[in-house]
Amino acid sequence: MERNDWKLKVKLSEDDLDKHFAFGRVIETSSSVLVEIFKKTGSAKTDINEIINSGIMFSPVQIFWDGIVKKRWRIIGQTEDYEKIQDSNYNNLKMVYGMDEDFRLRDLSTEKECNISREDIEKYEFSTVWFPIDLEKRILEKISESS
Repeated sequence: MERNDWKLKVKLSEDDLDKHFAFGRVIETSSSVLVEIFKKTGSAKTDINEIINSGIMFSPVQIFWDGIVKKRWRIIGQTEDYEKIQDSNYNNLKMVYGMDEDFRLRDLSTEKECNISREDIEKYEFSTVWFPIDLEKRILEKISESS
């Protein structure tokens, strides 16, 4: 979609379903939404198991709900019996918080934090809440890198 186009069709046509999509899954919600983006891209008819089995593009990130609330993004399926610990490796997810020289690495499952050096923060996702369009741009860049 165009960067400023927030009016996705209410009902996608059969032709629209064959366009190229990226797929993600909500891990948990709070004031923001923790999502994982899968490596598999393709038509909206892509089998959910194929999407899930493709692995993730990058560590999970936090997003604003705007993409769904304003109908830019669609929920096209659901993982039955989803369990974030098993299905999204939640017990091993860590994220960097802080600023200046006060960086902390937070274990998302236990919420325990430890100090982390500026050099080591590059190994983890920073606790930025992404706007939908910025996340879309990151996905497109990642797809370009792997092509």
